[in-house]
Amino acid sequence: MDPTLLLSGLLLLAFGLLGVGVAEPGLLEDHLLRVGLALLAMLGGSLLSVRFLLRHALALLLLNLLLLVLVLLVGDGPMGVRRWFDLGPFAFQPSELAKIALVLYLASFVDRKGEDYPILGPALLVGSTVGLVLVEPDFATALFLFLLGTSLFVLAEVPWRRLIAIGLAGFLVLTPFSGAYLNRFRYVSERFSGFLSYLKGEARPEETAYQVLQAQKAILLGGPFGQGPGGSLPHLPEAHNDMVFASVVFATGWLGGLVVLFLYGLLFLRGLSLALKLGGTEGLVALGLTLYLVLQAALNIGVTLGFLPVTGVPLPLVSYGGSSLLVSGLALGLLLSLARKAMGKGVREWSS
Repeated sequence: MDPTLLLSGLLLLAFGLLGVGVAEPGLLEDHLLRVGLALLAMLGGSLLSVRFLLRHALALLLLNLLLLVLVLLVGDGPMGVRRWFDLGPFAFQPSELAKIALVLYLASFVDRKGEDYPILGPALLVGSTVGLVLVEPDFATALFLFLLGTSLFVLAEVPWRRLIAIGLAGFLVLTPFSGAYLNRFRYVSERFSGFLSYLKGEARPEETAYQVLQAQKAILLGGPFGQGPGGSLPHLPEAHNDMVFASVVFATGWLGGLVVLFLYGLLFLRGLSLALKLGGTEGLVALGLTLYLVLQAALNIGVTLGFLPVTGVPLPLVSYGGSSLLVSGLALGLLLSLARKAMGKGVREWSS
């Protein structure tokens, strides 16, 4: 296995154990189980043939769309929203799997049709995925899926005229419904308006950005070398999940925070190197999976540091959460599979 990818992933999982242990010690045993599942997903992904997945990418995306419809009908979630299936000790969130499904489908489409082929069909599938997640409602994940899909179209060198035309059509279709959506789910607009007020100094931080303020306090209290796993973390909502980076820095210090950033940087550079070496469709898959892990990490850390409005996007391989850990582990495993192919090692792949 690729030592850079493997070591980076394992260290990020270890930092996650520290962060969750400091934030919510009672959840540490449960998180250990989830980390174990993520390691199994990583192993399974490393043994899978990416070519096999590409051949069945459309079926995988359609299955994911079906799950997104079903979760709206019979799913569970906080305060009446429907985001996941309650499977007893484990909750599965289809919107997390959609991140990998979109990467594989868009790469397979470009492989079959070429970059200058009409993209109305793929755009409708991306839009349907984003729309179903938006209705749950999970605005942050829907926005991330949109950014991920758009980035893949750009990386696949789809002509700008097609992207602009599809973008304008989507804007015209969605605009009439935006007011009703924001009225029904006021928290979306309140988060953005509160963040803008915070940046402009028009409101006290504790009124508009309490969570970010507490995260910054935890980071400052961490100091250069951290308070250790037994430190008393300030009150911080979602310290084990969306704000876990602050918990990690509190426990390991600014030095530990820099190590986490360095590990994501290694993932990005290694993923980019794989994409350049493999080229073609598999190179696009490597880029897409790398973007999923690193772009989501950048968004999460940007929120924690106060550079972005609170979104609720987890930190890949670090945050507490079954679906997020499972899917990010699978993504890293697929990158390991691609790395093995790039190195030309003759290890037999499942379904190759």
